[in-house]
Amino acid sequence: MTRSLRAAVLLALIALAWPVLPGPSTHAYEVHTVEVSSAGFNPSICRMNRAYVRFKNVGSEPRRVILPGLGGDPPFWDSGTLQPGQTSNEYKLEHGGSTVFRDAANETHSVTVVTPVYVESWDPDCTPDPSLQPPVPLCRDSAHCLRLPAVSADR
Repeated sequence: MTRSLRAAVLLALIALAWPVLPGPSTHAYEVHTVEVSSAGFNPSICRMNRAYVRFKNVGSEPRRVILPGLGGDPPFWDSGTLQPGQTSNEYKLEHGGSTVFRDAANETHSVTVVTPVYVESWDPDCTPDPSLQPPVPLCRDSAHCLRLPAVSADR
């Protein structure tokens, strides 16, 4: 085998193996992450292009995010139970408009994801505000924390 033929075969093998070589994990599409905790969603309004959204539980308790169904129907989409620190699967928003996701445990907490209707794309604004941190649970970190029951009396 000649030297140039060996080089050509080596280059061909590298070109074939290149897609399966380990490398940095990147998406070929845009993904926005919305934080969820017992305090609600951060941000509460997510302006994005028609792309993917996912939810990360930044709280200390399990959370479940749903896209409610119509009336009493089951949800269109359910993240399943997200343990603290866990991120949900991605949900693709293909059409323009507003989509409201809710916390299954407290449906007063919601996030509205807004996608463009009359234009192809716009500047997304879906970054969580770092100053909005979930509340710290009472008596979780202290070994000497005393919890007393609330007592009431009729007068």
